[in-house]
Amino acid sequence: MKHKGSPRVELVATGDELIYGRILDTNSNWLAKRIAEMGAELRRVTMVGDDYDDIRDALIGALDRDAEIIIFTGGLGPSEDDFTVDAIGRALGIVVINDPIGFQKIKEIYERRGSDLKRGARMTRILEGSEAVQNHVGMSVGMKLPIRGKLLFTLPGVPQEMQGMFDESIAPVLEAEAKHKLLGHTYGVSMVWRDFFPVYTKLQADYPEIYIKNAATPPEAEEERAKVKEIKVDIVIQGATKKEAEEKMKFFMAEYKRRVDTAGGGVIRRI
Repeated sequence: MKHKGSPRVELVATGDELIYGRILDTNSNWLAKRIAEMGAELRRVTMVGDDYDDIRDALIGALDRDAEIIIFTGGLGPSEDDFTVDAIGRALGIVVINDPIGFQKIKEIYERRGSDLKRGARMTRILEGSEAVQNHVGMSVGMKLPIRGKLLFTLPGVPQEMQGMFDESIAPVLEAEAKHKLLGHTYGVSMVWRDFFPVYTKLQADYPEIYIKNAATPPEAEEERAKVKEIKVDIVIQGATKKEAEEKMKFFMAEYKRRVDTAGGGVIRRI
C-alpha cells in the first residue's frame, strides 16, 4: 500500500544494545505504528551500533534516498558511547554545540545533585543551525535539522521520552503534510481451515488498495484442515480522513463476514 502525496520517512535506530540483542527495538515498532496512523509512508528502518562509520553510512544512505524526514533514535545520553549527534555532525561537517535551554535545565539539576556537569552537558548536544527539541520527560535534548531539502530529527532512546518528543515535535509536521489517514485492526477469523484461504486470496485480489495479511500458518495435515481454527488477519485501510477510513473498514468487514458465511460460516472477532 503506497500513500501517494504523503511524507516519506526513514528511521535509524542506534545502539550496541540493539545490535547485540540485549534489548528489543520497541521504539521503531511504536514509531512505525504512529507514522502509519498519520498517513505518512515509512520507507525503511535501519539499525546500527554505536559506531561512527555505521552511523555516517546510515545517514548518507537516507539522505541519498527519497525520504523527506529522517528520524534517529538513541545515542543522546551522557555516556561516552552516546555520540549520535557527534557522528552526524562529523558526517555533515557541522559543528556540535550545546542547546542553552537544555544546558541550563541540566545545570540546575546536576548542581543540586552534586553530579559531574560535564557528563550532563553531553545530553544537550545539537548541531549548529539546528533547532533544539526539548525533552519534557527526561533530560536529553533532541534536534531538528534542515539538510538537503529534508528534515533530520534526533530523539533519545528512552521510550517515554522518545514518544513524548515525537508527538510534540514531529507528529504535527507529518499530520500537516499527510494526504491520508490509516486505520489498522487485527481480527481473529475462526472457520474451517481449508475454507479460509480461498476467501482470503479472493479478498486480496478484489481489494488491492487494502492491506490484508494473515499471520504465518504452518502446514496442516488433511484431517486438521477440516477442523475449525482461528487465523489472525491484519487489515489496514486508507482514507482521506479518520472517519472515512472507519467507514471503509466497517463496509469491508461486513463484506468479509458475508464471504465467510457464504464459504460455510465462521466467527470474526476483533483482537
